[in-house]
Amino acid sequence: MADAAILLAAGKGTRMGASVPKPLVEVGGRPMVHRLIESVRGADVGQISAVIGHGAELMRASLPADVATPLQTVRSGTADAVACAEQSVAGAEAVFVLVGDSPLLSSASLRRLLAHHRATGAACSFLTADFARHFPYARVLRDADGGVVGCVEERDCTEAQKEITEYLTSHYVFDAAALWSRLPDIPRHPVTKERYLTDIIGLLLADGQRVEAVVIDDWRELVGLNTPQDVAWAEGVLGELQ
Repeated sequence: MADAAILLAAGKGTRMGASVPKPLVEVGGRPMVHRLIESVRGADVGQISAVIGHGAELMRASLPADVATPLQTVRSGTADAVACAEQSVAGAEAVFVLVGDSPLLSSASLRRLLAHHRATGAACSFLTADFARHFPYARVLRDADGGVVGCVEERDCTEAQKEITEYLTSHYVFDAAALWSRLPDIPRHPVTKERYLTDIIGLLLADGQRVEAVVIDDWRELVGLNTPQDVAWAEGVLGELQ
């Protein structure tokens, strides 16, 4: 098995106000996580694993039988969620990690990400874009030559960094060995006590490993949906694309 994908789909989605777990909220008549799975399959990924938590039985009943469903019993951050899925994607050489509330993400962008990742020999590559709207996402930091030198969460940004419109939206592909070797070293946030996958970027860079940001043209593909208003917006985008 050359490639695998871990979909982070354990959250409740309180702001969505739905009767089902957020990944099962319908966008254009289909659960958003189903749209994401379709895009992942379109990128010829061999194994898909959806980390579930809130509404686990509803999630398992809805997901295709060949999608693994590791359970995150305590929602303690995205790094811990990925750790829950390690055994379900054992043997993969490249591992996508994608957020389960991104129904607009395309197969073409995933294929482009993987191709760039392999061509550059990166330990981690992620999708990014120049966003025309503000979202409370991490900012991508680059050096004078355009290389990725870090990422910083919005809450930790300087005033200058807040002006950066290139966002890290948590759509990654990793060299599996790099991911599993460094994942346990991600610390818990001193305030939230959660472990965030974004922190692996700094660890990999400190090791001298390569991290690549792959810019796509349509930033809308990378938006995670959190509210009914977001769903309505995404349905509008789907209408434009069809």
